Amino acid sequence: MYSRQIEGQDYTFGVSGRLYKSNVLLYDHQTDSLWSQLMQKAVSGPLAGKGLQKIPSTRTRWQTWQNRNPNTQVLSDATGYNRNYAIDPYEDYYRIGALMFPVGDVRKDLAIKDRVLGVQIGKTAKAYPLKWLRAHPGIHKDQLADRTLEIEVNSDGEVVSVRNQNGEAISSIYAYWFAWQAFHPETLVFQESR
Repeated sequence: MYSRQIEGQDYTFGVSGRLYKSNVLLYDHQTDSLWSQLMQKAVSGPLAGKGLQKIPSTRTRWQTWQNRNPNTQVLSDATGYNRNYAIDPYEDYYRIGALMFPVGDVRKDLAIKDRVLGVQIGKTAKAYPLKWLRAHPGIHKDQLADRTLEIEVNSDGEVVSVRNQNGEAISSIYAYWFAWQAFHPETLVFQESR
């Protein structure tokens, strides 16, 4: 997740419908600049080169959220459009092993569409396979860019938090392996220590 404030000004963002390295580009309503999520910056338009500030966030299942926050209000799906919002338009894409659009050579460390938790500290990036994390609940300590980080996975296989040794949140992002490695060609890949 990123802050919508850039150099003291608030921006609003939408999905452009365009891709770069098979990863969706956002656009801001104020200047129509295009923004890469995985590069964390504008790639074209008047704000090209301006960076996005990461905000630590958590992705969780609705049931988990509702158990912790029973009084949560939910945005209505009565939008005025005749659309079934319970259907995921990308469901078939998740299942097929191939990419719709090329991204260049894909490293063989993981399967093309393996999902990863990506963490970047400074210029050092690392991919943590979600399949492994889900199968290993608990707190996993690792070293990245001379820092200790902890990834907490609950008993349902959800990543609860990514934090440093002081308990402070560290920003992370969920991505497909093909996209993460396309934007971070030197990325490290987490390996279980034996």
